Amino acid sequence: MINKISKTYFLFFIIFIIPNQFLSQIKIDWKLDSKMENANISIYNEGKEDIAIPLDQKSLQPYYSDNYNISETDWLDNYPFFGLTLNIFDNVDKKNIETHLSSPNFDASKFDNLKRKTDSIKKEINLKINSWKIKNNINDLSKAKINYYVMNNLLLLKTKEKIEFSIPFNLWNIINEYNGQLQGMYMLDKKKKNTSFLSINIHKNIYAFITEKQKRKLKNYKFFTGKIESNKINLQ
Repeated sequence: MINKISKTYFLFFIIFIIPNQFLSQIKIDWKLDSKMENANISIYNEGKEDIAIPLDQKSLQPYYSDNYNISETDWLDNYPFFGLTLNIFDNVDKKNIETHLSSPNFDASKFDNLKRKTDSIKKEINLKINSWKIKNNINDLSKAKINYYVMNNLLLLKTKEKIEFSIPFNLWNIINEYNGQLQGMYMLDKKKKNTSFLSINIHKNIYAFITEKQKRKLKNYKFFTGKIESNKINLQ
């Protein structure tokens, strides 16, 4: 009977305590500037292990139920798949604010110039991806695109290391970039008080897009999996 209790306690410790220790190893804090135009973010590795985590530091992204479920079929160029998710909670109705989609707003008279610019950027990206594909011995172009994005947004945090960065805060176009796709936005009732926080949820399957050679170069780092939520702030 004692052995059975001991085994049960040990199993509980393995399932619940150890993962919670790992998930709490990374801490995210954020605040908005006085004009509410930029989110100032800090990422801190509180634990004793060096951590590698995919994190896009150039843009936030709106909340969708399938955030971070990365696949080749759903891949969109120039979308911040590993940007921190901006979550907004309605304190009155006690529910999350829904993400709305809208068409990008731009001056139609500037369409030709915009198209030339986007085509030029797309061409440059394709050249980089093809070069990356050959350099890293990746056979499939779709896999090469994801591999390129993951490796170029892989944040390496030594134990007790802290980094700080700033990202544009724009509720009308959360990724704050025109990429030819529908834009995610939040429509807030100014009469209500809303709470907001950032989150990221990394699934282990994303590391399947990293080559074995790349993993060996990162052997001293622990690949992060799990969900992190930041501190909460009030939006008024």
